[in-house]
Amino acid sequence: MQKYNIQQFPPSATKPNLLANPTPVESYDEFDFGWFRTPANPESIVMGFSHLRIKDGYKLRAYQYMEGGNGNGVVWAIPIDTDLPDPNECERLEEHFLSAPKPAFALDDFMQGIDGDKTPLSYLQASIAFHELHEFGAFWHGTSWGRDIILPLKDDQKSHYDLYEWEMIEDEPEIIEPHFYYDIEGNPVIVFHTINDIGNITLNRYVHTFSKNDYTAHVERTCIATAGGGIIF
Repeated sequence: MQKYNIQQFPPSATKPNLLANPTPVESYDEFDFGWFRTPANPESIVMGFSHLRIKDGYKLRAYQYMEGGNGNGVVWAIPIDTDLPDPNECERLEEHFLSAPKPAFALDDFMQGIDGDKTPLSYLQASIAFHELHEFGAFWHGTSWGRDIILPLKDDQKSHYDLYEWEMIEDEPEIIEPHFYYDIEGNPVIVFHTINDIGNITLNRYVHTFSKNDYTAHVERTCIATAGGGIIF
């Protein structure tokens, strides 16, 4: 796939750069088991990035799933004049491993409710928001993305992660920094690499190919190297 006008970013650009003070959610459940409406507001993630915003007429709300110390969540973009219904009033997504509830009026993809200024940095921020929102409400065994360390490593990380002896599955990346380009079809693309130590230590490449029309994205994660056993929790 053709790449041109590549723009590189420091890892710090993947971090939120605004202090977010989200509006409290309107309705939530006082539960700590099964599926329930969480008081946590997923809009705080989007509001932490200066080049993103919630689309006019929409808001983000989430359901939380708890079982013991494990947690997962699901985020939906819904019309601003609606409330998140009780999960028992929703259809269930059979393809979701916990049969997550989906309101009838929710958009199919929460990224349809997110907009930005179309700059390269906005797409980098959107790629991080994508992962953070997909793992919103995750605890313990529900965590995956939360253990990803975006490369290149900071000085205070190198003493630990540089000890790994990598067995390469693919060639080492030409560009290790997070970067942006337009593909041959004109779609914005963000690529970054991470280390994740859950189960097996892996070096991973994430490729986010965004729509030309909005901030929905197709995301591919590829393991390009391994370094033995990691953590188990």
